[in-house]
Amino acid sequence: MSLLQTLRSRKYLQRILLSFMLVVAMLAVASFFLNSSARGKVLSLQNEADRKLLTQINYNIENMNGIVKNLAVSLYNDDDLIALKAGADYKQSILKIERLNDTVAASPYLHAAIFYNGKQRRFFSSQNHAMDSSQLYSALESYMAASKDLPKLQLIPLDLDESGEGIDVFAFFIYDGPSLGSVNDNVLILTVRPDWMLDNVKALNAAAEREDNVLFVTDSNGEVLISTDGELPDGLDIKADLLPRVSSSAGTLDSFIYKHQDRKYKVTYLSKALNNWQIISLQDYDTVLGSVRQMKWTEIAVTLSAALLAVLLSVFFSLRLYKPVGQLLTLMPAHGSGTAEAKDELSLIAANMTEMIGKLKGLEQEKASQGNIAKIYHLRSLIGLSESMDKEEFLRLREQYSIDIAYPSPLRLALVQIDDLLGIGSGAGARMESLLYFAISNIGQELFRSGGSCEAADMKSGHLVFVIGGDTGTLEALNERFKELQKTILQYYRITFTVTLSDVFDDYTQITQHYNMAVRRANYRMIFGKGSVLEPELLRANEQNETFRIPQELERRLTEGLKKGDREETGQAIRSWRGLLGGFSFENMFSAVLHLAVTLSNTLAEMNHHNLNPVSVNLQAINRRILEKETLDEIEAVLLEVVDEVCEQRRSGREDKNRLLADTVKEIIDKHYADPDLNVQRIADMLKMSAVYLGQVFKAQEGTTVVDQINATRLAQAREYLEQQDLTVAEIMEKVGFGNESYFYRLFKRRYGATPKEYRLKSAIERSR
Repeated sequence: MSLLQTLRSRKYLQRILLSFMLVVAMLAVASFFLNSSARGKVLSLQNEADRKLLTQINYNIENMNGIVKNLAVSLYNDDDLIALKAGADYKQSILKIERLNDTVAASPYLHAAIFYNGKQRRFFSSQNHAMDSSQLYSALESYMAASKDLPKLQLIPLDLDESGEGIDVFAFFIYDGPSLGSVNDNVLILTVRPDWMLDNVKALNAAAEREDNVLFVTDSNGEVLISTDGELPDGLDIKADLLPRVSSSAGTLDSFIYKHQDRKYKVTYLSKALNNWQIISLQDYDTVLGSVRQMKWTEIAVTLSAALLAVLLSVFFSLRLYKPVGQLLTLMPAHGSGTAEAKDELSLIAANMTEMIGKLKGLEQEKASQGNIAKIYHLRSLIGLSESMDKEEFLRLREQYSIDIAYPSPLRLALVQIDDLLGIGSGAGARMESLLYFAISNIGQELFRSGGSCEAADMKSGHLVFVIGGDTGTLEALNERFKELQKTILQYYRITFTVTLSDVFDDYTQITQHYNMAVRRANYRMIFGKGSVLEPELLRANEQNETFRIPQELERRLTEGLKKGDREETGQAIRSWRGLLGGFSFENMFSAVLHLAVTLSNTLAEMNHHNLNPVSVNLQAINRRILEKETLDEIEAVLLEVVDEVCEQRRSGREDKNRLLADTVKEIIDKHYADPDLNVQRIADMLKMSAVYLGQVFKAQEGTTVVDQINATRLAQAREYLEQQDLTVAEIMEKVGFGNESYFYRLFKRRYGATPKEYRLKSAIERSR
């Protein structure tokens, strides 16, 4: 029991055993296929041998038939035998019989040679046939009398004694004319002994070593002509069972497997032989495949022996192969983390080894991480407090933490800021920011160290600092190297960053001074845009510009344009403002931006205070959007959007007011169209406004004048009266507010294509349909 439990727990050992067993199974399958292939090969060879045998038998029969045919023709046309064939003298005929005896004696096939003389009405036969002549003549005479179309030059089987025990002879008839009696009654009859044909078949069967097989010949009617001594299966009817299957086959020389009772037989046949005879071979299927069956049992014995030996060897080798694995298992912890997931012993060993390797790597990474953290800390200390670090300490830290800052050597500091950092946000965004700065520092260090020393530190203040050393010429050309770095980062990470370069300096203690200067100068990204490389020379003009205010005239143009809703003027003022700020120093520029935000807020508040249709603009949101932008171009875009929004709201407010006025005018017309005095001035007086302004607004909104709207309303009401009431035209004209009949008629016909009377008549006709 313990052995079985041990085997169940050793999955890898089971797999080794199963792999050996698989070889045994493959051997058995190969044996099966070999046996199947041998069976098919034996059947194929047997079929080929049977076909050759039947073909040879048919050839021998045809050869014998040809010899008999030539002999018959020769005898029938022999002038010396004319007395036998057609002579009237009986004595002369008797003298020629000796010639027939010689002919029969000389042929191995012939049984007798017989002439029937039509003139004498008698038979003349050779005398060496060992048969009662009267019986022979009687049988031949009966056959010739019974056959209307006596076959000519064909072997015809005859049972002379009518005993039913088989064929006595084969008769071969030759006569003049197409049929017997068509020219004369003379006939030559050669009888052939069937023993010769049977002996020939037996001899061929014996040569093929098939003495136990049944070989027989049938005629076209299915009657057995000759047969070997083999025994047919009990109850097998050749004519009823085999011959229909042969007749239904398409080939003339073929074979098939025939099942009779509980046994199978291999049948090979040749149909349509001489005189449409059929030659059939019948063999026991088990006998045919005897060698194959013997080979099958031999294979089974060999396979079982090999399987037993393979099992013993597999157990032996499996235990030998498994021994090292078992020894390793004893070294594994009993409850390791990989025990539950392990599929076998090797998987368990691999899982434990992987776990141990992982722990070792973790320790190595932790050690490296701690060293890297310490290195970054000291780098940040150097960048932020380089003045307070003496030379000995600097050299010690550089050596201890492999800080790649050349000394003594010219140095240059570069401050990198990722653009649109606010979009990255906090949380996961902050981790993304660190990863991006890590990528920039790695690629940058690889790029810059080819020409000197380079170290990078993420200062965790929204920027990354490079400290680069080398010869002065190389440091002066950092602009192009950083552009190459920007291109690489944009290609792989789809982000841009701005670089602020310091001046070249020689002492490491000046790192903090230039770092602080770079932090301040990095704010010039607002002027020069994202993705810039800010060189000190590029910023010199801005640093020296002491202008700190925007001209009052430009501020006035901005506020007035905004109040008037003039997009063009306001936009031009903002673009001029942007151009002036581009030359300011950073401090003055930022002050000017804040002042512009305050001015914009005050202007919008003043507009909303004095306007009946206030502009719904969130001033706090506008100020926040302005202060969140990183460049002046973005601030300019925000201001232009605000101007467009304000102008659009003011235009929309005016349009809403005009729409309300037009709808009010239409409502007044619908209520007072019957008043003959209703006109533009009357409506303007009702609304307390200028008639001219009212007419202009209505025309702009509706595309028609107030007068045309009044007339259209009156004419529409007049049409309804004409269709629905029996009022006169004059009464209708008065009810809808028209005072002039000709004017009414002219307007009505122009609008509806007919006079009021014509329209009423036409409308009445249409309603009556």
